[in-house]
Amino acid sequence: MTTHPWSGIEPSRSTLGRSKVRWRRALAATALVLLAAPLAAEQMQRFDDIEVHYVVVNSSFLDPDVAAHYGVARGKDRAFVNLSVLDRNGASLDASVSGTTLNLLNQESALAFSTIKEADSIYFIAPLKFTDRDTLRFRIDVVVRGRDPMRVEFQQQMFVDP
Repeated sequence: MTTHPWSGIEPSRSTLGRSKVRWRRALAATALVLLAAPLAAEQMQRFDDIEVHYVVVNSSFLDPDVAAHYGVARGKDRAFVNLSVLDRNGASLDASVSGTTLNLLNQESALAFSTIKEADSIYFIAPLKFTDRDTLRFRIDVVVRGRDPMRVEFQQQMFVDP
């Protein structure tokens, strides 16, 4: 073993062990930060005790059989909006959903949402066609019986699947 350059003291095995522990902790902390980053970008808006979760997905990622089952056209320039409405306990709520997209040229397209009910889950999906690298602004209106209407607004840059 070599002596410490400043103190002239030879490090003990426990000191080396502590260094390894610190290194592992630093790696673990870095991993946690990297893993938590996508969670911070969760696409959800809260309206009192209701959460509206949404995601836009390129339809080419869907298995062809799944796409056919739900009536979603697959293609490099096609995507779909998937939306769910949850109460404070995480239970799915039925809703009336409508919406539009607006591109940077202010061209508006209607979103035609379909309701999918599977077991205890309810999803609302709407197909859309887009141009590569176009930024779309989404305006989605959600109405749950007995509640005030909710508007979800977000924008997303779209990319054609290579």
